[in-house]
Amino acid sequence: MKLNQGLVSYIECCIFPKYDRLYAHGLLHIQYVIDHSFIIAKEYDVDLNMVYCIACYHDLGLLAIDMNREDHAIESGKLLMNDHNLREFFDDKQLQIMKEAIEDHSGSLNRQPRSIYGEIVSDADRDVDIYILAKRQLQTSIKYYPELTSFDDHFERCYQYILHRNKKPFHLWTGNSNILKMMKKFKSDFLNKDFARKVYLDAWNYIEEEGLKEKFVSFYED
Repeated sequence: MKLNQGLVSYIECCIFPKYDRLYAHGLLHIQYVIDHSFIIAKEYDVDLNMVYCIACYHDLGLLAIDMNREDHAIESGKLLMNDHNLREFFDDKQLQIMKEAIEDHSGSLNRQPRSIYGEIVSDADRDVDIYILAKRQLQTSIKYYPELTSFDDHFERCYQYILHRNKKPFHLWTGNSNILKMMKKFKSDFLNKDFARKVYLDAWNYIEEEGLKEKFVSFYED
């Protein structure tokens, strides 16, 4: 099944630019979730246009003013449902399924998503790429931990956070073998602290070379 190019054009023109104010949850992350959603979706009889749209909208709620970050999935679902342009491509039942999938995408959700679409986006949203995670984590650390001033301080905070998270059981709703292989490699890479430090140092150097530190604090909203 091929994607509806009208839908793709609309999202690339009118939705993707909204992510310009996000970094850790910006287009780098959105494309990551799109790609991983398609990897998982190959094993199911699902509508790829719905899979694509869910991935594109799933973090849009982070831009809502005065919103509790924990509620961003609910807000993202509302934004999708209220986007009347999508009615050109989907019916009411499809929109409701996509809304619920977005609401259910958080990895910390303590219940099973209500549909396979929710399971796909939830699993696709997992961090299994150390290179992308390094950029995302460092942005968050620089923005929200200004008392840390050196790379080593930021790296240690990031490393301990993921180390603690990796001790928790890892569960995929879909049990997708490709994502499980990626997670296994990710954990192996991350547990090699010297290797992880090099990856994060490369990301740090990129951030400095691009002059992104100030934008992390004053421009990006996540």
